[in-house]
Parts: sequence; C-alpha cells; structure tokens
Amino acid sequence: MPTKPSLTFNDIPGTGDIKVLNYALALEAAEADLYSQALIRLTTGGNINGVNVAGLGLAASAPDVAYVAQFGRVEREHRDFLISALGAQAITNTALRGATFDFGIGLLDRPGIVNLLRVVEATGTEAYLGAIPFFETKTYLAVAGGIQATEARHTAVITAVQNTLFGGSLPTAPLANVNNGIDDPQTPNEVLAIVSGPAGFIVLP
Repeated sequence: MPTKPSLTFNDIPGTGDIKVLNYALALEAAEADLYSQALIRLTTGGNINGVNVAGLGLAASAPDVAYVAQFGRVEREHRDFLISALGAQAITNTALRGATFDFGIGLLDRPGIVNLLRVVEATGTEAYLGAIPFFETKTYLAVAGGIQATEARHTAVITAVQNTLFGGSLPTAPLANVNNGIDDPQTPNEVLAIVSGPAGFIVLP
C-alpha cells in the first residue's frame, strides 16, 4: 500500500556528491511533476496519479498557465540532466524508485495552485543553498549554483504573477532589511521534513 514516510538525508542513497545530487534529483522530480499536475488542473483536466481531475478551463495564454508550461519544461530538463549525470547511481534506480507526488492539486483553486508553486520554488531555492556544504568536491558546484539561480528566478516570476492576478504584495526578492537581503538556506533534513511525511507530498509504493 502506498505510504508517505518521513524521510531524512540519511535515506537518500549514495555518499558525498552522489548523495547531494540524488537529493537534488528527488526535489527536481517533485517540481517537474508539480508543474505537470498544475497545468492539467488549470486547463483541461485529466488523469493525475490514476484519478480524473477536473480542469479549471483557463486558456494557454493566461499568464499563470503560460509560465507553468514554460517552467515545467525547465524542471523536466533539470530532472533529466541529473538522471543522466548520476547514471546507474540515480535515485530512480534504488528502493525509492516509483515515487509519486500527491499535492492535492485537484482540491486547489487557481490562487491556491499559484501559491503552492511559489512556495515550492522558494523552498527549492533555499534547498540548494542548504545543500552546498554537503558537496565534497567542486565538480558540481557550478551546476548546483546555476539551478539554484533558476529556482530563484522562477520564484520571483511566480510571485509577480501571483501579485498581479490576485492583488497581493509579496516581495519578489529578499528585502534589504531581512537577513541583509540574503536568501536563507534550509538544510536537507529541514527540507525533507517539509516535503515528506504525512503532511508532505512524497508517496512511495
């Protein structure tokens, strides 16, 4: 029976750089799937993890839909790059393979979906910052930094869209008077405590 286990960094397979890359792969796989689910829910509806989810009927030209489609492609490229880089050591070849992601997307309205995307992208930004100290070599630091920068820009764009569509005033970047305008890192264990467990969205077969 599918379960939502509470995961820690120790549960991520591999050691050293491989462990960090597998951690990143788990997050990128979740983000890629979230964007796919969000696009289905926002537009025509369809099958999500074996459940038929109604669509909200938004046009492809709607700003949130357009960015969801665009950023979803980027997240899939991140995921596929990491799978290729890891090869046989990828998390998809371990006991954690077959994971699915339950975001409760079928219960969310348009504002709820956009807010979830913003929160997940912001968490991804902090996750990469928090994972950097766990690299043992410099081999993948530039890659991790590049992906982290992309996550941060996704967060900014989605925040701007959220503010425009729903009348919000959320900051699109760290504020000067908050932590000196620097994003806060979250350690792998802190992030996994959010995304896994009964209140998380990682489902294992």
